[in-house]
Amino acid sequence: MSSSTQDSPTSYGSVSRFNHWLGALLVLALLAIGLYFEDMPKGDARKFWRGLHIAIGAFASLFLLWRVYWRVRSTSPLALPQQPALQKFAQVVHVLLLVGIAVLAITGPLIIWSTGRAIPVFDLLSIPSPFPEFRALHEPLEEVHGFTADAMLFLIGFHLLGVIKHQFIDRDGILKRMSGRA
Repeated sequence: MSSSTQDSPTSYGSVSRFNHWLGALLVLALLAIGLYFEDMPKGDARKFWRGLHIAIGAFASLFLLWRVYWRVRSTSPLALPQQPALQKFAQVVHVLLLVGIAVLAITGPLIIWSTGRAIPVFDLLSIPSPFPEFRALHEPLEEVHGFTADAMLFLIGFHLLGVIKHQFIDRDGILKRMSGRA
């Protein structure tokens, strides 16, 4: 098992692996909660789930931005061999996943701050808006956030199909590589 924090040409370092798996858990949880309350009628249940989404998102935003920063600044391991078109598609999906994470982590807080309100975090603290109210951007920010969340569902689907292809068709040990056992 690799104990290096940095990525190498053949494996992901411990920081990249930790960022990937925790980031995946947070993104999936936020997407699931967001999809769950999205079409709920106004009321206490929607308020609860929306508040949970906001609180987890507030906690997760800085970590997810860190995750994007780390991936951009790190040298990834060499790509596993596959057809050039699939290689290019995988690169595009990875870049779009990182862009999507960054967009969601930025637009989420801005949606709340655009109304001039603070972001409540589990009734423990609230993060005040660093900006004056800017309601004209509230709806466009919500639309960008929602569109990006929907796009992330497709991108995650493509990512999972790639993992399945590598693991069960190519049999190249991709899951070992992402768990540090390569």
